[in-house]
Amino acid sequence: TELETEVESLDAQISEWTSRRNAKLAELASLTNILSPIGRVPQEILSEIFLFVCLSDDDGHDYDVFRCTYILSTVCVAWKITAYSTPQIW
Repeated sequence: TELETEVESLDAQISEWTSRRNAKLAELASLTNILSPIGRVPQEILSEIFLFVCLSDDDGHDYDVFRCTYILSTVCVAWKITAYSTPQIW
């Protein structure tokens, strides 16, 4: 019916606007991260810090390295990308 068609159209519009909103929120979060001091640290330096932190434990437990890597990769998207781009810590 015409009413069902209109409801489907409105649902599609809601879905589109929700996607646009989520994209803008992600963009805003990214810009906010850039403004923070840690957000200005180059990825290469952050990678070296990750290596130092995760590999500095000398007790021989591999699970500590993986736990450290996992924790660092869940802080934010930038840290996740950096952690995944640093194969030495996996």
